[in-house]
Amino acid sequence: MMMRYMFRCAAVVGLVAACATPTARAYQAASAPRAAASQAPVLSDYFPPPEDEGGWRSLLPAEGSPSPGEQAEIKAKTGVDYDKLAEAWKHNAAAGGKTGLIVIKNGYIVGEWYQDCTAKSDFNIYSSSKAYTSTAFGLILADFGNGALPSGRTLTLDTRVCNANWIPESLPLPDPRKEDITVRHLLNMASGLGVEAVPLRRPFEYALGHVDGSPFEHLKTNPGTAFHYSNAGVAHLTLLFKNAEGVDLYPFVKQRLLDPIGEKQVRWTQIGGEGGIGPYTQGYSGLLTTPREHARFCYLGLHRGLWGNRRVVPASYYDFAWKGTKNKPDYGAQWWVEPRHKGAPADLVQTAGARNNHGFVVPSLDLVFVRLGDVNKFPKNWEHELVMKVIDAVGPRPVE
Repeated sequence: MMMRYMFRCAAVVGLVAACATPTARAYQAASAPRAAASQAPVLSDYFPPPEDEGGWRSLLPAEGSPSPGEQAEIKAKTGVDYDKLAEAWKHNAAAGGKTGLIVIKNGYIVGEWYQDCTAKSDFNIYSSSKAYTSTAFGLILADFGNGALPSGRTLTLDTRVCNANWIPESLPLPDPRKEDITVRHLLNMASGLGVEAVPLRRPFEYALGHVDGSPFEHLKTNPGTAFHYSNAGVAHLTLLFKNAEGVDLYPFVKQRLLDPIGEKQVRWTQIGGEGGIGPYTQGYSGLLTTPREHARFCYLGLHRGLWGNRRVVPASYYDFAWKGTKNKPDYGAQWWVEPRHKGAPADLVQTAGARNNHGFVVPSLDLVFVRLGDVNKFPKNWEHELVMKVIDAVGPRPVE
């Protein structure tokens, strides 16, 4: 009967389903009635203690691969086909280098592997750091129900920030159009600032266009009109956060975000100083953590800011951050969203960093998976193939 149901739903999704993988087609079929009914996904009510207090619950043996009986338990409790999931690890390991992959389904670790490192090895997650910066703004912007800042002022998505009130370091403005840059523009990568790299020497001055030869002296486009993936834009956010909240980004993130979810093994690089602006948290990169720890951050997102009985992040933040824009439909507010991976569940969201340092969240499947590593060369479509191998192993949620 299940197969007949899938067949009827596949007919509804038509050509899109015809081009997808078998598991993606099954997922689309199984999820169609729930999407029509606008039902929220049913998630596990489990939340892991910190790693030094036991950490994530697991369906895996302490060492080696799970036995046939253990694989049957994984299948029964989570629906995951372990043999298929192991193919995702083989795909990852073949890229070489130090790397870890963890897959968490229904709150259980169902796959965890490491190559030339251990579960305690940390990695620079590069631009996946941006999602942490974005979430910090989710904790202070009035749009999401947050109160006044320590100064008594309020900051919103549509506040213009390149001025004496918010980023005085930006003055004098080398391009008068910068007057119109808002918080929303910076979070959505629509400020008009370009994609060029930010150097480690005088990074904030360079990002502000105050260094001779800086490509950020003039905007590429008017604010709000085009997408430019800009580390310089996130450097502006770092300065804005410091001026708005009165503290640097990382100490705030640690107290308000990481400590409540038990994410302890984290370092965040500081840049600047030495006679210039800073040192401040890098913001756009430089956060070092482990696959298990980054999975906590993703799991918090899976639960839309709820950790146990504690509201850590306003749920409305995710409504904004996980929604693509007209300028870039597959990019929200420092999170990547579908249709980044054709054939994947439509609600997949992602933190994405250089060298394929990624975290993935799929609420409809109660799924989080994280891949970190240090190798810098990958075959074409490598990331997409990894995603689809994991999705194929997990399969669709049972139809209720």
